[in-house]
Amino acid sequence: KVNPKDIFFILKEQLRYGVLCKLERYRELNEKTLDLMVNEAIRFAREVVDPLNEVGERWGVKFENGQVYCPAEFRKAFRQYGENGWIAAARDPKYGGQGFPHMMRIVVNDMMYGACQAFNMAPSLTHGAAHLIESFGTDALKEQFVPNMYSGKWAGTMCLTEPDCGSNLADITTTAFPEGDHYRIVGNKIFISWGEHDLTENIVHLVLARVDGAPSGVKGISLFVVPKIRVEADGSLGGPNDVVCGAVEEKLGLHASPTAQLHFGGSGKCIGFLCGKAGEGLAHMFQMMNAARINTGVSGMTLAGTAYRNALEYTKTRLQGRDVAGRKKGSVPIIDHPDVRRMLLWMKAMVDGMRSMIYTAAFWSDFAHEMPSGTERDHYRHLVDFFTPIIKAYCSDMGFRVCETAVQCLGGYGYCKDYPLEQYLRDAKIMSLYEGTNGIQSMDLMGRKMTIHDGAPFKAFRSEIDRFCEANRDHEAIGDKVRALAGVAERLWEMAEEFRKKMGSDPLQWASYTYPALIAFGEVAMAWRLLDMAAVAWPSSKKNGKEADFYRAKILQAGWFVDTTLPHTWATIEVCQRPGREILEMPDHAF
Repeated sequence: KVNPKDIFFILKEQLRYGVLCKLERYRELNEKTLDLMVNEAIRFAREVVDPLNEVGERWGVKFENGQVYCPAEFRKAFRQYGENGWIAAARDPKYGGQGFPHMMRIVVNDMMYGACQAFNMAPSLTHGAAHLIESFGTDALKEQFVPNMYSGKWAGTMCLTEPDCGSNLADITTTAFPEGDHYRIVGNKIFISWGEHDLTENIVHLVLARVDGAPSGVKGISLFVVPKIRVEADGSLGGPNDVVCGAVEEKLGLHASPTAQLHFGGSGKCIGFLCGKAGEGLAHMFQMMNAARINTGVSGMTLAGTAYRNALEYTKTRLQGRDVAGRKKGSVPIIDHPDVRRMLLWMKAMVDGMRSMIYTAAFWSDFAHEMPSGTERDHYRHLVDFFTPIIKAYCSDMGFRVCETAVQCLGGYGYCKDYPLEQYLRDAKIMSLYEGTNGIQSMDLMGRKMTIHDGAPFKAFRSEIDRFCEANRDHEAIGDKVRALAGVAERLWEMAEEFRKKMGSDPLQWASYTYPALIAFGEVAMAWRLLDMAAVAWPSSKKNGKEADFYRAKILQAGWFVDTTLPHTWATIEVCQRPGREILEMPDHAF
């Protein structure tokens, strides 16, 4: 469930995304074409993808003799997804892409993940794997694999995690033995999303492995293209490539998304092809991982969005209790109850703010990729770098909380399978664990992103918020809220500088508070995006009639969020700087 008006307000009125068509790469596009694509994505998500959510939850996945069987509806939808160009919407037409702006992938995923998270992971992973080959592979690899993956004929995955190697990829043991123009791959991978299925005739795995004899650590890791079924020189499929699925995980949620344990080369017959430079596999894979981190935030946000709209619909029709002020006789819709309205307003503000955060970063990414080299392009690149861990961690955690609040709005029915909210809650939980846990994201934000390029990512982020506050501090409608944001932001900048110093002088104490520090950054970013929407909405909000209520709502939600959240943000900043060391001093056996 999605309100297209909310989508287009951010795209057209807040970001004015049509300006992307002035970039050289998109000069043949115009804003009307972008609008048509968004509307078509909404239609496809509603008509084709949304019905899969219930089907997939009911069917799950069937695992028999090393093969995963998915619902027939999934196979049909995946084929349509590829044929309609959604996998490669933002990729180079040379390999079957449609050439749309990079940000349109995020908008498309917003619609598709919100319709069925479990299903959309398959085409999204396929895109990421194919784009890795497109970016780093030889011409032969590109021609052999990329068009088949972008068209949906073949699927793709990324294979990183091993039984004894989770977040610390430096310990990878999967090995690649050189054999002529290819390598023999031997090793085991776990937690591979869509690692085995019957949606397509082939699955192309992008595998991190260490070339035999390569040094230990991350510098010895390379990236390999390893198809499930071998591909002959003429492009036809050959025999099995000794990639075997040993098991499928039983999970809390995402029951229709097979999470596989894969064994490569158990019989010594698995071959792979080097993708990119030897020893730079992890650096290459980070292209896909960073995109996956943003998409994890998208998933948290859009699951929250559909949970919110389901809850909103329920509260308008569920009659329960008397009006606390006696304004109406008899039982009233529960949306009349102030506490329910509080939950609805919080969810609305969270979804709107998170969507604006994500779309803004996606918008920046096009300037970061497509502008001519120079200071301005670097500025946008630094902004995207800084925003990535915030989007991944904050939106995944808050997305889960919104789903939880939506369940609360339905009371006991929210806990029952009669409504989809309990599924959204279960499906959303994994987002805080995927692609590096949120604790790891907080250390990346408060560590590397504060120091690389002489702190340029942090400085870029700070400059955007400072500029907004300076321009709007005397705004007739939201000036007082903007000044409140400016005050908290200034305190946050001071804390960030203290954290930067503490990382070197007291790393254990620093690491004890990086997560709440990230939350503080997320709340400041949310306040900024909500207030920016309010400033944009202000002229239209002054008109008469119900149409203006849409714009007045943007102002109301921004003011409420600032007044009810930023005091907590200030307190969080103070907590992050407390000298107490209880986290470190607690004896292990006393926990």
